[in-house]
Amino acid sequence: MEKSILVFTNGEKLGDGIIKLPLLHEIKKRLPNYLLIWMTNKGKTVYNSFLQSIAAQYIDEIIEQADLNPFFWQDISNSYNFQNKKYEYILDTQKAIFRTFALKRIKCEHFISAAGNGLFSSISINKQSKNIRQYYLDGLFNLLNVIKPDKIDDTFKINIPEQLEKNLALIFKSQNKYIGIAPGAGEKNKIWPIEKFIEVGKYFEKKSYIIVLYLGPDEIKIKHQLIAKFPKAVIPEDIIKDFSNIEIVMGSTKFINCAVANDSGIAHMLSTKYCPVIKLFGHKDSNKFTPQHKNLIPINSSEFNSRDVKIIPTVRVIREINKVIGWTIER
Repeated sequence: MEKSILVFTNGEKLGDGIIKLPLLHEIKKRLPNYLLIWMTNKGKTVYNSFLQSIAAQYIDEIIEQADLNPFFWQDISNSYNFQNKKYEYILDTQKAIFRTFALKRIKCEHFISAAGNGLFSSISINKQSKNIRQYYLDGLFNLLNVIKPDKIDDTFKINIPEQLEKNLALIFKSQNKYIGIAPGAGEKNKIWPIEKFIEVGKYFEKKSYIIVLYLGPDEIKIKHQLIAKFPKAVIPEDIIKDFSNIEIVMGSTKFINCAVANDSGIAHMLSTKYCPVIKLFGHKDSNKFTPQHKNLIPINSSEFNSRDVKIIPTVRVIREINKVIGWTIER
């Protein structure tokens, strides 16, 4: 049997996929001679689409939408044949018991799962207290430690394609300073007021920073407003056409001094750790969605006794940016 580890999820959208990239790195670092097979149940994964070029550095095979069945009288999968498959490790990253029960039908030497508080796991797992708020990825690292304990590589950063970096270097001049602004979010209750983003941008523009705008598909309406306010702003996705917008946003973080963003998909893209990113949170728990790292700085509305992100004052954000811009990379 070829050494292999099957990682099971229910699919990854963009934010999930970016968050889990350090997990891919850790698996390959700890188990370099193992094939890494990534399998989803009902959902699709961005590792097979938007993040394919990055994920392919780690994943050897993707089994997408396996659609597993928990009942013994049915085939294990509605889409794939697992009858003659066997893996050394199966790592179950989700906690829905019926899915885990179905996954358990696939042959393996060792089955690792936190579902049912570890009931299905063939090796004992460290149970986490429900009262402790934990960053989402830390729970997956705990499961990986059951297979191969090791210190997490805190220096991990996403590899940026060499040609993309060269293209970006033509846009971002080394003698200039840049502040990134990402004013959008998929959920309206996660959006800090556009007027406050503009106020932050104007403050740093007066300090000779060039504003870099990161705009999603929902920000088309405010794009002209922002360009009118910041006529010298850089929008890298409008300039580079040979790479995906996701890769361009990620790559640009090697060239900017700091960025401020709502809790959004673009915030995940900016969180490459190449530059400080200020993430603004309202009703969501920043501890669950932001790893501990000096370049990832959450500001929570709870500081101001509110669950509304709009309550965060501009001066608080400006103060935080001023504090961290001295950390930026030398170019």
